[in-house]
Order: sequence, then structure tokens, then C-alpha cells
Amino acid sequence: MVDCKDTRTWLHGYLDGELDLARTVEIEQHIETCAACARARDSQRTLQDSLRSASLQYRCPDRLQASIAAAVRRETGRPIRPRDARRQFLAIAAAVVLITGGAWLALHLVSDRSLNDRIAQDVVACHVRSLLADHLTDVASSDRHTVKPWFAGKLDFAPTVVDLSADGFPLLGGRLDYLEHRPVAALVYSRRKHKINLFMWPAEPAAGAGLQTASNQGYQFAHWNEAGTIYWAISDLNMSELRQFIQLVRDATGHDK
Repeated sequence: MVDCKDTRTWLHGYLDGELDLARTVEIEQHIETCAACARARDSQRTLQDSLRSASLQYRCPDRLQASIAAAVRRETGRPIRPRDARRQFLAIAAAVVLITGGAWLALHLVSDRSLNDRIAQDVVACHVRSLLADHLTDVASSDRHTVKPWFAGKLDFAPTVVDLSADGFPLLGGRLDYLEHRPVAALVYSRRKHKINLFMWPAEPAAGAGLQTASNQGYQFAHWNEAGTIYWAISDLNMSELRQFIQLVRDATGHDK
């Protein structure tokens, strides 16, 4: 097991999602029992968020602009006429728009992929932790009318709880978990001897994503946004059966009563 010194040494790698699963789980278990290391983690996350939101734009100084204009005049051997200057300006502006747009799109895609990779690692860690700690449920029940009310007052949203026992995925219960810096609902289903964790929390107003699936360290997981909610499902089931479970959940989304 790791101690405070180990946790501080590996904290940056842990927050950047660079550690292996076993080390990640050890650090999370230590942080859960150590207030000092938890504060260190929160402080580092706050710093990372501040750096991500800081403006890094730099305005070209007037003297540099004048130097560039002078270099252009020296190369062409003549002053730039207003009409030519306008054409060059429009051409440069169009190129800047294209380059900026391409860079923004690339950055946006990389940022989304990086975010999803980090969440995926956290989802795997939460799933493994629930199995290792034998803490699958806080409320153990196959009755969705028992499980859903249990979350009332514990979350700032009402999770959708569906009964899939008739389809071979009985509900085992639910628990509180922690993902994306917030408490989330974790519903637990089973398929024969396999356990499925279904995590959910509110999506941003503009968020929207179709089903995306992946595999990591022997686990299959998937995520999607629907009806203002983010869903992540994970299990050691084969992907075909996990997709079957996900489709059943998606078919029932919005019809929970």
C-alpha cells in the first residue's frame, strides 16, 4: 500500500491519468482515508483548472508589425499600394481564419479525447474498487421503486432506474460514487456472475454524444449522453452482451416512473 510520501510523488501522474490501474487504485484508497493528501489532490486539480482556463493569447507588438512591413517593402522593392495591401490583408485574414479554425477543431477533438480517456480511467478504477472492496451497493434491492427513492436528497438530480430482470440483467441495487469532481449515481446490474456498473450524472446543456465503446485491462465500457444525462457502463462482459444491456437502458431512457 502507498503512504503519503508515495502519494505526493505520484500525484501529478495520477491526475494526468499516466499511472497503471493498480497504482491508481492504491492512491485513491489512500486519499479516501487521508485528509491531507485529499487536500493536496484538490489543490492540484484547482491549479490545473486555472491553467486550462487562463488566456494564453499574445498580441503582436506594433514595432514587430512595422518591422514585418518594412521587410516586405525591401523584398518587393516597392511600397505596397492600398489595393494590393487590401488583397494581401484579405488573403492573410482568410488563411488565419482557416488555420485558427483548424487548430481550434484539432484542439477541441484532442481535448474531448483526453477528457474521455481520463474519465474512462476513473470509471475503470471505480468499478475495480467496488469489486475489491466488496462495496457494490449502498442500497441492495432489485426493486427500482426502492433504489430510486434512496438517492433522493443525496444527489442534485434524480437518476433513471430501470428494471431489466425480464431481459436477463437483474438490478442488484445502487450506491453513491464520485466521478468528474462530483457525486454520481452508480446502478449495479448482473448478468450471470458478471457485474455491470452503470454510472450517471447530469450533462452540460450543450453536451451531446452518441454511443462510444472501448476496452481496457479486460473490461468493456461505453458512454453516451441522453435526455440531459451522461451514462458510463462498464463490465467484464463481452462487448456484444454489454451492447445489449446498453440498448435496453437507452430504450428505457425517459420512461422511468
